[in-house]
Formats: sequence, structure tokens, C-alpha cells
Amino acid sequence: MANKRVCRREFLVQASTLAAAGVLAACAPKAVPPSEPTQAPTGKTPVAEPTVAPATPAGTGGLVRFWAGWGGEGFLKVFETVKETEEWKEALGNNTFELKDATGDEPVLTAVAAGDPPDGAANIEYLDFMARGVLFPIDDLLAASTLIKKDDFVPGAWEIASHKGVTYGVPSMEGFLPFGANYNLRLVEEVGLDPNQLPETWDDWYAWHEKLTKKDDAGNVVRIGLNPYGAMGEGPWYAGGWMAPTSWGWKWFDDENKTFDLNNENMVDAFATFKRFVDLVGADNLAAVYSVEGHDDWGGAYNAEVEAIIIEGYWHPGETANSAPEVSKYNRATWLPVPEKRRGVKTQCVYTHMVIMFKDAKNPEVMYRLAEVLTLKPACDAFFKNLGWLPPIKTYYASVDPSVYPGLDFYLQSVDKVTEWHTPAKCEITRFVFNEYQTIKDKVNRNELTPAQAAEELQRRCEEEYKAAGFAS
Repeated sequence: MANKRVCRREFLVQASTLAAAGVLAACAPKAVPPSEPTQAPTGKTPVAEPTVAPATPAGTGGLVRFWAGWGGEGFLKVFETVKETEEWKEALGNNTFELKDATGDEPVLTAVAAGDPPDGAANIEYLDFMARGVLFPIDDLLAASTLIKKDDFVPGAWEIASHKGVTYGVPSMEGFLPFGANYNLRLVEEVGLDPNQLPETWDDWYAWHEKLTKKDDAGNVVRIGLNPYGAMGEGPWYAGGWMAPTSWGWKWFDDENKTFDLNNENMVDAFATFKRFVDLVGADNLAAVYSVEGHDDWGGAYNAEVEAIIIEGYWHPGETANSAPEVSKYNRATWLPVPEKRRGVKTQCVYTHMVIMFKDAKNPEVMYRLAEVLTLKPACDAFFKNLGWLPPIKTYYASVDPSVYPGLDFYLQSVDKVTEWHTPAKCEITRFVFNEYQTIKDKVNRNELTPAQAAEELQRRCEEEYKAAGFAS
């Protein structure tokens, strides 16, 4: 998401190195497999209003620290707004709140290792911390809460916020639908493509990619159609799943049996399909497009109209409107591409972010109460207005006007049309898998590995790391 995962790739690499060096103690009891969602989130329930004020914070006069991987002016503005609400002030009491944004995983890992973690964090690889026993369990606090009703949240949100039957996070801030193809209507019509005949498969989208990609006389790329590895195509996220398995329709990690399924024909086909898109542009040319300041692959290049199509979630319409209103006018969205053999499948994944608390922190209970406030309507309104984010709370959607952010209507209207739902895999080394996927796909794109060799190598590396980390059965 634009301005959300600041330097995400670099942070993940650093964090993976620290974890491998033993910064966090690994634990490997058998995990409880996630339940599949039985229904899609809907917007038919009236907005839930708080009826009871937050409980008095445990302890007063301390510093409550919250670190978030997100950053940017809009994110900071949200908290300036929320901190002025009576609910926030009452939950905080006489304590002082400190927000550190754009942190990524590495500073959190370092702080945990030093025995001085923040009280809360968000937008990090949550399960990596859950699985290592460093988080503060909140089931007792949830049971006593007068503000949170679990049934108000999207199906699957609380499962993502838990590990081995224990809840560690409060789903909040943002979490709705993570996958869709957003495209620039003006650029599409400019090259003669018909927006009334939208692509469905990767082959269909390649035809659009071919028409929309432009090079100058010297062979330099001045605009790309679609980068399948950009934004939500980057790799696996515990909070929102993995685009490739969601598109091809398989489960890349078996949570119950602790086994990987990466060396298969679907993964091979995904590598080969994505390589075709990269080959048209050129690996070096693609890197050059994103190397320009402000042209990142999480919306920056799209906002600059040097990228015509992007795989993003529901947040993209709102973030684009807030950061590039002139481009936002032309933003439209449709379904995630699927391979030809799955034409007609409308696939989507359960998704949520959350606030997690650390058991060795000084004020985790106060942070929990602040997290509760982030689920209330004033906070949800601030996130939606300033960033276009929706909370993982289905009771909020009835209040949303999709017309304020072009493209949002697709996501809100698509919920009841999804034919195949996925849940994020509960793989305790998700961060490692992400890093290896990045490394290996680059080798494929530069002809150093075939797609078949890449799938085999990714399977081998993940199995070896999982065993070395102590999680294998």
C-alpha cells in the first residue's frame, strides 16, 4: 500500500537475519490450523456505536509506545485526530502516548531481544512474533470488554489474530479485501483497449500489458502495463495471504501437518507466467522504473502514470485519491487475474491487520485499551477519510460511500460474488519465505534458474529453514 510498507523489503531482510542469528527464541509446538471462513463480510449491519466507556487504564503516568510499519502524512494525521477523542483520552488516562511510524520489523526484533519492546506494534509479520512466545495474550481482556463484539468483525479476522488457540492481537485500523487489479481508465482507453471487456486471465492481462507498455527510441521503458511482482504480488504476507497461490488456487503451507507445497506445477506456472510479463519490459528496465524517487511499486509509479495496472487491495482507491487526486479520477478495479484453467473463478483472501502487545513491555494493558478505541467509529472514520482504509469490522461498511474513492465500489460489491475464499497460511517463517521468494524470482527473471528449478529450490530452502528453526513436526 502506498506509504504503508516503508522500505518493507529491506526491513524483512534485516529481520530475517536477526531471527536466524537467534534474536528470538524459537518454539515449535503443534499449531491449531485456521478455520475457513464460512461467509463473506457484508455491509448490511448498522454501524455499532460504543455504549460503555473504556475501562480505567492499569497504572498511570507511564509512557505507552506504539510502533507501526506504516508511515506517511496521512497515517500521522489519523492519530492526531484520534488522540483528541474522549474515548482515547479516557483509555490513556494519565499515561503519555508515543507513536513511532515507518519502523518495519527490524527495530521491533531488536527491542524484543534487548528486553525493552514497545507496548504495541502493527504492520509487522505478526505470526513470527506470536510463534516465538513474546506477545501478551489478551483473551481475558477480550472476555471482559464492553467495546468489542467478535461477531462484528469480518470472518477469519480473529483467527488471524491468534496462534495455538490464544489471541494476541486486536483486528483494527485496516483489513477488508487484499486482492484486485486496479487500472488507469484514461491510459487504457488511450491505447484503444475496451474497458467494457475486462481481462480475466493472466493471458488476457498480458495482452493489455503489451499494449500499455511503452519504450522510447533508445529502448528505455517510459511506462509499464502490469508488474505481477509489484505491490501485493511481492510475496506472502501473514496478514493478507499470497497472491500467487490465491490466483492459482492452492494451499502453499499445510498448517496442521507442517508441510510446504511449493514444488508443484502451479508454482512453476506462476514463475513462468510472471517471467513473461517481466521479459516484455526487461528486468533491468523494470528495476529502473522503480528506482526513480517516488516511483515505488506500492502505488508511486501508478500515481505517476508510469504504471497502468497494479495488483492491490481495497485500500488502493482511497490512498490514490488522497495522494494523487488527478489520477484517482481514472482509477478502476476488477478481479485478481487467474490462470486460463481457472477462468471464471473469482478468488479472494481473508485479510486483517491488528495491534499486538508485548508481554515484556511496561504498559501492554493500556495499549490494549487504546487498541479497543481504534475499533470505534471515530477512529474508523479517521482512517477512511485520511487514507481510505476500512476496518476489519463488517458493521462499519454500511456507513461507507464508495463513490468518494473511484474503484472502491468494486471491492464493496464483490464480496457477495467471490466464488473461492482463501485464508493466510499460518507459517511461522513467513518472513523467511518472503525473502527467499524475492531472491529466487529474480534468478528466474534473469535466466539463472528455470521456473521448475525455482519451485524446487524454494521448497528445499523453506523445508530446511523450518526444520532449523525448530518448527518441523
